[in-house]
Amino acid sequence: MNCPKCNSFVQIDPPQHATNVAQPSPPSPPRVTLGDESIGSEAMTEAGMSVGDLPTESSDAAGDSGPLIAPPLASETSFESDEGALPETTSDSEMDSMASPGGVDPNELYQARRSGTSKSVAMWIVGSLLSVSVMAGLFIWFRQPDQTAGLPTTGPGLVSNTSDEPIEDVFANDSADSEADIESNGNDPAISPNVDVIDAGASVENAPDAVGTSADTAGGDPMSDGNTDSGALDAGGSDVPGVPNDLMPRSPLDGPPAVLGRDQPNAGPVTKPPSTESEPDPVMELPPEFAQFQILLEMPGQAPDAPPMSEAPVLEDVVLDIAADEFVDPMLIATPPEEVNIETALKMRLAVSTKGYPLSDLILFLGEATLIPIQLDWVSMDLADVDLRQPVATDSKGMTTIGQLLGRAARSAGLEIETEEDRLTLTLPMEMLQAKTKSLIELEDFGNERGSAEKLLDQLNAVVELEPRDALHLRCLTTESLRRLRQHEPLLSDDVMSRWSAAYTHQPTEKLVDDGLPPAWPVLSEGKSGSQLDTAIAMAGLLRRTSRINDATCVVNWNDAQRRRLSPGQLVMAYAGEAGNEVTAGEMLERVLDPMGLQVREVDSSHWWVGTSATYDRLPVVVRSEPLGPRRDDVLHRIRESARLVGASLAIEHDPVSDGFLAVMPRFLYRQLPKIIGPEL
Repeated sequence: MNCPKCNSFVQIDPPQHATNVAQPSPPSPPRVTLGDESIGSEAMTEAGMSVGDLPTESSDAAGDSGPLIAPPLASETSFESDEGALPETTSDSEMDSMASPGGVDPNELYQARRSGTSKSVAMWIVGSLLSVSVMAGLFIWFRQPDQTAGLPTTGPGLVSNTSDEPIEDVFANDSADSEADIESNGNDPAISPNVDVIDAGASVENAPDAVGTSADTAGGDPMSDGNTDSGALDAGGSDVPGVPNDLMPRSPLDGPPAVLGRDQPNAGPVTKPPSTESEPDPVMELPPEFAQFQILLEMPGQAPDAPPMSEAPVLEDVVLDIAADEFVDPMLIATPPEEVNIETALKMRLAVSTKGYPLSDLILFLGEATLIPIQLDWVSMDLADVDLRQPVATDSKGMTTIGQLLGRAARSAGLEIETEEDRLTLTLPMEMLQAKTKSLIELEDFGNERGSAEKLLDQLNAVVELEPRDALHLRCLTTESLRRLRQHEPLLSDDVMSRWSAAYTHQPTEKLVDDGLPPAWPVLSEGKSGSQLDTAIAMAGLLRRTSRINDATCVVNWNDAQRRRLSPGQLVMAYAGEAGNEVTAGEMLERVLDPMGLQVREVDSSHWWVGTSATYDRLPVVVRSEPLGPRRDDVLHRIRESARLVGASLAIEHDPVSDGFLAVMPRFLYRQLPKIIGPEL
């Protein structure tokens, strides 16, 4: 039957009063192993089941079955081998004599079984922890680069491997030797192979990286931390070398692999970025066909049509505005107009009757017909007293070429035609300009002040380096401004001076100190737009038509228009509004020209100027002021400092005769003079 305590199979002998019948003895049962102790089932049966322990009839009647005593544990020496087993014919008396006189407590047997199971679990856990520790140490060792590569190994206990045997063969020989030792010793667990057991902490501590660091090789003794196991050395007396770092697979955490010829191999476990980044390679020069599209790569992020923003400079407690930025819509550059052959275009024939046609309007018409931009030298014509709106006659009858028509109109106004690569310019010849402006630059009317006036003008004009024609323009305007500053009789008309110079009177208000002066050439906002057109019209034709309706003449800055790839024949569709709900000329032209980055500014009641806000802000203006008083040094310093902060070109001189200043500055700086100088002069 099975024991209710240990669940072992036991044999129960009959009672003593039973008739002894000779029965063959059963075969010896197999041994039962409980925990780490060897227990024989036969011994358990003989020792635990005696006659006195079995239940009797009297005990059954009393309801007490009596204790069931488990057999004693067998001694370690009783079952050393199979030869010590009892023979099958052992009698009951012999069994009784061999059994232990005292029984074993079942609780002790249960506790012994539980302790054996706990020992097995504990050994399995300890073995798992040791395996994980060893694997972690090996992983860390393989992950670290070989810092001793190329350096001589020094220090006690370190012997370099000078054999020519490959690394793979060394590991193969070591594993083969270990297997041979185990086979020679047999399967007896009492005899362990000739392998030293190394603790997990010692394996990491004695790893090649730990020994080969700069701190250890400099002065430390690798043998001082612990005893070096002789089993770690191979048969030749040298350490088994580790796998080189360059042969190990890279970890994904290390980043991209080094590029041959650029990145250098890592000198340590972590590669630090260079202190200074190398400059990017310069952009290769693009072919002329693709160079015009390079600006597409420099578009702003969120608003491609908006100019880039920049911080405004600060002068003490005054925030200064900077000039408008030049910006060209990439879509305009991507769709350039067709190229025009000027020589071929001027040979085109047409019949025109021009009896008293305005010069500026004729120029716009010829540009529309030939698609050639024709620039007018407005400053030279103003200084030479040549009116842009003077009527010109061509004296042509019947069909004539556009070149002949343009030449006759230019000679009628006293102008000459300068041919450039992509446009024409109508200007005064240099000799004629000098002759007509000779009286303007002479200083005879200054009398005794001529010496100081000449010195002041020379200093002022020497600061600005210009072409001969532009330098002559500046000399005429500064001389006339100084003449008005010292209250002499002017030689130029007020209309001309109002376009290219300004008289500054310091009468600041709270609004002027905050916003500055209004622009001298405001953007066109009023005017008549004319009737609504049914078809598209050329841009030059629209400007000519609208300005004539408003009794004005329009001058186009073709430098700005050509940077935006616009030509006089660019077709536009203007919206003038419905009958009874017409829009103004300013609104109509703004809708047409704003996508192209152009504006129409009202110079005066009879002149319009077409260009960009960036060009207008940088147009120079000659400024004369009223007497400065005791703050003269502070005022001059603040103006010079403001020009330096905003990066504007400035030429300014103090006139000791009038106590005012004479300056040449851009228009955006002139607008801010009230807040630059301050509320009090």
